[in-house]
Amino acid sequence: MSKVLIADDERSICDAFAQFLRLEGHTPLIAANGREALELVRREQPDAVFLDVRMPGMDGLEALARIRAERPELPVIVMTAYGTMDTAMTAVRQGAFDYLGKPVELPQLRTLLQRALHRPQPAVTASETDSPTAPQLLVGQSPAMQEIYKLMGLLTQNDLTVLVTGESGVGKELVARGIHLHSPRRDKPFIAINCAAIPEQLLESELFGHEKGAFTSADSRRLGRCEAAGEGTLFLDEIGELPLHLQSKLLRVLQERSFERVGSVTPIPLKARVIAASNRQLEVEVEQRRFREDLYHRLNLVALHIPPLRKRREDIEALAYHFLRRANVELGKQIEGIEPAVLERLQQYRWPGNVRELEHALKRAVLLARGPALTVHDLELKTEVRSTAIPVLDQLRAAARAALSDLLNEVGGVDAEPGIFHTLVEVIEKELIDEALRLTGGNQVAASRLLGLHRTTMRKKMADIQED
Repeated sequence: MSKVLIADDERSICDAFAQFLRLEGHTPLIAANGREALELVRREQPDAVFLDVRMPGMDGLEALARIRAERPELPVIVMTAYGTMDTAMTAVRQGAFDYLGKPVELPQLRTLLQRALHRPQPAVTASETDSPTAPQLLVGQSPAMQEIYKLMGLLTQNDLTVLVTGESGVGKELVARGIHLHSPRRDKPFIAINCAAIPEQLLESELFGHEKGAFTSADSRRLGRCEAAGEGTLFLDEIGELPLHLQSKLLRVLQERSFERVGSVTPIPLKARVIAASNRQLEVEVEQRRFREDLYHRLNLVALHIPPLRKRREDIEALAYHFLRRANVELGKQIEGIEPAVLERLQQYRWPGNVRELEHALKRAVLLARGPALTVHDLELKTEVRSTAIPVLDQLRAAARAALSDLLNEVGGVDAEPGIFHTLVEVIEKELIDEALRLTGGNQVAASRLLGLHRTTMRKKMADIQED
């Protein structure tokens, strides 16, 4: 039997945790804040700790640092309903065993607890508890983003080469900047170069620099991005666009950790950490001999994939409000909110341009808005119908045609039951909502996501159905 400490200022959460732990054969210990948690750790010597982040007095992250200083082998799981990149990376860097977003599913909790009780953590040094001063760059609380935050946190304490992949607009450079700004290199330069935006004949000079007279227009020495990065981070964006002859040179630079300026044979040490990114599937590029396999493996020491926005729709609302606040500042506006119908449209749209497209859509909407909240009239999005819905639409069209034909035959086309439209719409809505709730086990939040409805709209429709 193991002792498990739960520190959370919400008593109902502590009680639910305690009941679960007793059923699993463990002894629960309960604390209402970080200070109580620290005292229980000292007195009761628990085998695992669950810490909420937001608590009065000493919060979870401060408590984590103190617990790790006193008992570095004790697995501590940090929990929060307000998951951000900064919080997650801080928790992981300070030595948290894992990081969970609320609400926590019981199967996930059971698996994590088993791992924590049987796999104690290695100790961390005091330097790893330094609090970051970097601003939050990424927004999202979806499980996919939480996993990305945790991996980013692990990457801040080493210099491994990282390959960030994902479609255009998902935020690959933000991930690279986040790793840099939370690492010991945070006070050094972050130098980015877009390999697709620079002409091929200039790209080598941009990367490695050149000496005076190296070519016709080289009238002075120029430092390249590799040299300008110093001991900071060099971010090679769209690495899949790098020409093959430069791929071989980059491979040598990564292997030997040195380079030469164009027109020189004097080696210069590469001191920067390298993070690369691509919106292409580099495995396919390798198969088609457009990208060197040896360079791919050299870059792909650690792979970090960012899913497209359409596959993490639960982040859309938080991103929308984030971009609303940013646009208010940039445009000098004071838009206070977003109407539910707008959020519903944002959820239904497929976002081919991902987060970047959402940011631009919100900025345009804020610019056009005349009232205190964004409305559908302010939003400029094309209405999309997913291909998977086309067979359903055909069936609905056939059913509507049959129902209207029957009515027309029965009454001769005169005063044909004026409520037929509303009746059919209500029936379809009820069936869709009932089926979504059945498939999600009665989870209204999950059902609303499945239907592409904002949860406020979902609750209103369910209330209307119950009244009828």
